[in-house]
Amino acid sequence: MYSFEFPDIQPLSATTRLEDGFFLWIWYANKIPPHIGCSVSGHYFSLKVNGKDNGILVSKTFHLIQKKAIPSLFVQVKTDLNLPAVQNAFESYQHAEPEISTCLTPIAQLFNCLSEVSQLSELLKYLQEHKLIETVFGVNLDVDYRGILNYNQQDITNRLQKLKDVKREKHIS
Repeated sequence: MYSFEFPDIQPLSATTRLEDGFFLWIWYANKIPPHIGCSVSGHYFSLKVNGKDNGILVSKTFHLIQKKAIPSLFVQVKTDLNLPAVQNAFESYQHAEPEISTCLTPIAQLFNCLSEVSQLSELLKYLQEHKLIETVFGVNLDVDYRGILNYNQQDITNRLQKLKDVKREKHIS
């Protein structure tokens, strides 16, 4: 079942919609666990096992989602967070590390809810409770897509460890 259901998902017709404001990006929205990043003022940020995306242009990032047909959501968040604040939050991290930091960590830090939030559904519930979710856009989703699937902290740790192992294997060979 779902750990978070979206009441309404709008189709995203143009990347220019993502150029202004703050958006939470949910990659592989149909997977356990999904990957998340964020954008502000047309610049995308994400913490990954192999490093981080630091201020990449939204148009370039969105092009990758379209090219690979990745099921994704873009949650427009009502906030006054700006580019320097987001850059500063991501500057503290070099990469995601199992049981230390995840793709969620710098984003939860931005919303001052790091102690309350350990996975995406909790962040979405936090944003919803504080009436901060403005609009949710989706691309490449199945017609019956409704929300984030149930998963737990161990699923996140396992996924990060698997990605770390793949990274190590590529580095050795």
